[in-house]
Amino acid sequence: MVSVLRRRLPLLGFVVPAVLYLAVFMGYPLYYLVRHSLQRENFANPAEGSKFIGLGNYSTILHSGIFWQSITVTAVFAACAVTIELLLGLAVALLLQKTLAGRRLLIALFLIPSMMMPIAVGLMWRYMLDDGYGMVTYYLKLVHVLGPGGLISHPLFARPWTALAALVLADVWEWTPFMALIILAGLESLPVEPYEAAAVDGASRWQEFWQITLPLLNRAIVVALLIRIADAMRVLDIVFVMTGGGPGNSTMTAQLLSYNIGFGAFQTGLAFAQVILVLTATVVVCALIFSRLSREGAAA
Repeated sequence: MVSVLRRRLPLLGFVVPAVLYLAVFMGYPLYYLVRHSLQRENFANPAEGSKFIGLGNYSTILHSGIFWQSITVTAVFAACAVTIELLLGLAVALLLQKTLAGRRLLIALFLIPSMMMPIAVGLMWRYMLDDGYGMVTYYLKLVHVLGPGGLISHPLFARPWTALAALVLADVWEWTPFMALIILAGLESLPVEPYEAAAVDGASRWQEFWQITLPLLNRAIVVALLIRIADAMRVLDIVFVMTGGGPGNSTMTAQLLSYNIGFGAFQTGLAFAQVILVLTATVVVCALIFSRLSREGAAA
């Protein structure tokens, strides 16, 4: 028994710090969040104090129309942005996989958007898409895509669907390099034997891509999707500076609504309850996607 403990002590030296880290930096904040979500609190009037109301905050949130609207907006935003990022990231990764002159420098420059602060990205795109002095809108008007007589006759931030499209554009610009980097890492680790066998059998490049590359990239794609979906479901910075949830509440995401409830109306109990609901929904969605893609990868 003593010898077994001696052999396992080094392992405990690695495990215990990780457990303590999770308990302190994740366990306690989660406990704090759950505890305060069960109370009625108003930071604007601390004299009222806190009152335990059980699931009252959750009931209020679930019966709120704007909450379900924010969930819909968040889901549409995440689905559109992540899908476009996956397709573009895959295309860019396939391009970067080839031996190009200055490939390393090109990859480093391509990653710059993902290194920027989201709020800076939001401000940049807000100015570039402004109807009065935006650079992008200026050229869109030149080619008659935007403006009177164009495909879009109104300012981009004046209608719900164009405002949401502007948010998706900014998110795609920032996070496509991240998606491409993960997929490129997956491509670089693929074995060469299946491609050699396919070449002997006379398979085309398209057949190699669908029957070899995509199935072997399954794990890299799953990782990229899970990270980006979890991140897109909690988007706040870009929406806050680009649209503020407008016009009306048409681009009000779940996290922005939580921010407005907590720091605008000072109803912290309601804000905490909504955060937990959104967190639970995000975990469930990611788990379902992981399970589905894992099964497809195993079957392939």
